[in-house]
Amino acid sequence: MLDLLRDPVWQFFGAAFAVLGIAVALWIYWLQRQTKELAFGIVSSRRLLSVADEVSSRVTVELDGKSVKNLHLLVYGLKNSGHRAISPNDFQRALKISFPEGQVISAEITSEVPSKLGATLVATESSIELNPLLLNSGDKLLIQVLLSASSPSESVDARIIDIPSLVPINTRPRLPAFFDSAMPIFVGVLILIAIGSYFLDSGEQSPPMYLAFFGLALFSVFQSFVMRLREKVGPTARRYVGET
Repeated sequence: MLDLLRDPVWQFFGAAFAVLGIAVALWIYWLQRQTKELAFGIVSSRRLLSVADEVSSRVTVELDGKSVKNLHLLVYGLKNSGHRAISPNDFQRALKISFPEGQVISAEITSEVPSKLGATLVATESSIELNPLLLNSGDKLLIQVLLSASSPSESVDARIIDIPSLVPINTRPRLPAFFDSAMPIFVGVLILIAIGSYFLDSGEQSPPMYLAFFGLALFSVFQSFVMRLREKVGPTARRYVGET
C-alpha cells in the first residue's frame, strides 16, 4: 500500500486534486462576488380583528373610514442580499404586491437600513407598489400592511435586470452539489494519506516539496469546510430580515 502511495503517478494525482481544489474555491468565490440578488418575503402576520359570520350583519367596524370585518397586520421584508447594487434603472417595472382577496387599508415603510434609503409606496385598494430605488448590497426595508381579508394571500410581481426571480428571505441557498457532499473532504483525506506516506520513508523529495504538498492538501480540506460553513451561516445572514 505504501509503495502505491509513493508512486509518482499517485503523487501527480494528489497534487492535481489539491490544485483543482484551490481553483474551484477561487471560482466559487468569484461567482459569489458577482451575485445580484433580491430577497423578499413575509416577516410576520398577525390577526388584529375577526368578526364571526353569525353576527357580521349586525356589527360594523370602520377604520380610516373603511368598513372592515377581518383585519390583519402584515410585515414584509425586502433586502438586497447579493453583492452588487440594484439601481432604479434596473427596475423594468415597479415591485408590486397584489391582494386578490383583500382590501388594503393602509401601507407604509416602517424601517429602512440605511435610515435614509428613500423608499416610497403607492397603495390602491387591492395592491401596493414600491417605487424604484437604489439598493446597495445589504440595504433592506420593512413594509407594513393593514389588510382586510378573511384569509390573507398575496402575489408578487417584479421585473429587474439580471434578477430572474426574487428569492425568499431567511433561507439559505444551496452551493453546487460537489460542495454539498463529503467529496471535498474525501479528496483532501486521500491527499493527506499520500503525503503522510512520504514521512514514513526517507525518499528523494526535499522538505520544501513535502511542505508544499502538505499545505495544498490542508487547503483543500479547509476550503471545503469553509464553503459548507458559509452555506449554513453566511448566506443565511445575507438573506436575513427581522422585524426591527
